[in-house]
Order: sequence, then C-alpha cells, then structure tokens
Amino acid sequence: MTPLLDYHWQALILNVVFYNNGLLSMQIPRAKFNIGQVVKHKHYGFHGVIFEVDFEYSLDENWYHEACKAMHSIGQPPIDKNQPFYHILTDGSEHESYVSEQNLEQADTNLPVQHEAIDQWFTVGSGQYKPRFSIN
Repeated sequence: MTPLLDYHWQALILNVVFYNNGLLSMQIPRAKFNIGQVVKHKHYGFHGVIFEVDFEYSLDENWYHEACKAMHSIGQPPIDKNQPFYHILTDGSEHESYVSEQNLEQADTNLPVQHEAIDQWFTVGSGQYKPRFSIN
C-alpha cells in the first residue's frame, strides 16, 4: 500500500520542463477532492470516502475501455485520462471504486460510510475521516 497524504495537505505533483535557454516551467495539477472526503458519483449515485489519489489514469487499458463503454451507455463523454482519479471505499460494499474527477461531486449526506476497510485507512470522529497514514 502507498502511504496516504496528510489530511490537510493539498496534494500536488510538479511536472518540470526545462527549455533550451534554461528557463523552468512548472505545471501543477491539483486534485479537487481530498483524502478523507466523502464524494458521490454524478451518474451512478453511489458515495464513499477517498483513500488515495492518482493524478492521472493509472490502471490498465482494459479497465479504461470498459469504463468508457459504461459512460457511453448512459450518454456521457469518454473519460479523459489526464485528470485526477480517486480510489474510493464505496459505501455499502466490500469493493473499492476508481473514479475520474469529472464524474465526482461532493456528497450531500452526513451518514457514515459503511465499508469493511474504513478502520484500516481512517480514524473516524465527528463525521470526519482522518487518514491513519501520512507523508512526512
């Protein structure tokens, strides 16, 4: 397992490009949602808590094509690989979900997320999910 980001630290990745003249250009992708945040899938309605973020698509091509077919079947555009993707502990399930940022929104519920791995990843208190691990 990869360590989680500190709960209050906004995740950044720096893509550094050097030009011939020595100038430095930085592109800083940002994740809209944070680890420990409860989110909802815009089209399928399930919700869960984020436990890890990939700043671009990182699963295999087969999964990507299947996900694009599923989005097409409900009249949605293909999924852009160049955006954050979130690993989510899905409420009421034993499974994890992998969802692109374009398909997520802030959850509109205060109900606790029910997933067998919640205690493995988070300490829960006052409706907040604080990661057990952090990057120092």
